[in-house]
Amino acid sequence: MKNKKLLIIITIIFFIILCLCMYLKLFSHSSKNVGVLGNTAVPENKMLPKKVGDISLDQKTYSDYYIQKVTMYINSDNKQGQIVFLGDSLTDIGQWNELLNNPYILNRGISGDNTSGALNRLSEVIKLKPRKIFIMIGINDIGKGLSTNEITKNYSKILGRIKKDLPNTIIYVESVLPINKDLFKTNTSEKQIIDLNISLNKLCKSLSVQYIDLYHLFTLPNENKLSYKYTVSGLHINGDGYRVWRDALKPYLQ
Repeated sequence: MKNKKLLIIITIIFFIILCLCMYLKLFSHSSKNVGVLGNTAVPENKMLPKKVGDISLDQKTYSDYYIQKVTMYINSDNKQGQIVFLGDSLTDIGQWNELLNNPYILNRGISGDNTSGALNRLSEVIKLKPRKIFIMIGINDIGKGLSTNEITKNYSKILGRIKKDLPNTIIYVESVLPINKDLFKTNTSEKQIIDLNISLNKLCKSLSVQYIDLYHLFTLPNENKLSYKYTVSGLHINGDGYRVWRDALKPYLQ
């Protein structure tokens, strides 16, 4: 009887150890394949080029998504003389052709991008020789801890390069949009968004570039906060927000 009980106990212990080993193996395997959706670093694909022309594709610097989008843009066969929207996720998400009923708009937004990333890939935009270019970028720079001065310097480089290489292109700089920290928990400073927009406005005046103030179209009355009716998460805008953005740009697209 005692031997039978001992055998049962040993069997149970063995079964528990076996289950634990299988769990650890499964967890280890899944961790290695988290990829872009998780925090685990994806091993570098050494077969991919680190540069295409003057555009860096360094996997240690840029996200998979950034590299995927940039290489897609590089390989796109688009006519010159169209309208380019350059920016981060706010631009990337927008279905601009449909919103503005205009097939000649090329979306060059990349989610997560910042002024350094835009500067890095600017030659692809310049190659398009757009008739007009609309730029909105900077919120991710603030999120990464860059100062207003640092962001403005990068903007100055972007605008200077466009004006030099595309003297006939009309440039529009759109203000950075507000956020709603009641919905979006972040250390991003609302005051720095305002300061950056003031700085960009001054920069545009000094370079004779059109500045478009969108910021105040999206705030709550008497508050520097993104209106609840234009957002879900407090950072990105919803369809009603894109309608406001679209209507504000229409006069510049004639």
